[in-house]
Amino acid sequence: MRKGFTLIELLVVVGIMAILMGILLPAAEHVRHQAYITQCASNLRQIGQAELMYANDNQGNFPRTIYVADAPITQGTGITATNPFQPGGPTANDVTAAVWLLMRSEHLPTMLMICPYDDVMTYIPDSANPQNQSNFSNWQLNLGYSFADPYPSSSAANAGYRLTNHLPAQFALAADRNPGVHPPNSDATGATSSSSERQIENANSTNHEKDGQNVLFADWHVDFLHDPFDGIGQDNIYTNQANHVNASPLNAGDSVLLPTN
Repeated sequence: MRKGFTLIELLVVVGIMAILMGILLPAAEHVRHQAYITQCASNLRQIGQAELMYANDNQGNFPRTIYVADAPITQGTGITATNPFQPGGPTANDVTAAVWLLMRSEHLPTMLMICPYDDVMTYIPDSANPQNQSNFSNWQLNLGYSFADPYPSSSAANAGYRLTNHLPAQFALAADRNPGVHPPNSDATGATSSSSERQIENANSTNHEKDGQNVLFADWHVDFLHDPFDGIGQDNIYTNQANHVNASPLNAGDSVLLPTN
């Protein structure tokens, strides 16, 4: 007569399996997360190369649509216009229209503008042809990155702010999307470089479980960094130097990445 497993032996096997699962699942999740970060960094590198090509063809300037100094920042306007610079196109200082203009001019796929993972929402690529309209169909769903403000106030322009291909290497040109101000869980303004780990996490983009963000710098390299204090002189890339989001930069070295969540 064959002897079966005893209850104790079965419990031991189940216990060993549970231990192995506890070890392997976090490792698998870490590998998956790293793959998302790598794909996201690749997107930003390609976007950076497109910005460089655009600047080379436009006297060193990065893309922007209608600009009115000291007018408020807008986003998502003039979607159906076929020409972004004609009446009916985006309103003045539209930050998402400037990104769409980059896609339109450099023939970028809309897939390039979405982060492959976000712990708050799911991005989807815009189904529109960039040549047929002047802005994202729904920028909140179709745009996973934020970009340096191409529409400075007159005082910032007088202080030397110029969004061109002659910026210092440590100037942040783009990154995973600005978390905005949504306390208690997300607040780009709620931390300094000496804040607690939790406060710094809340100031990070939501694209990567608040672990950090990929940042494209003006020397065209991309780094994944664990806090937003990565600009010139530890500048917070998501706020201006007065700690405001959705606001103009204040001087030549002030990165303010827009739009915000």
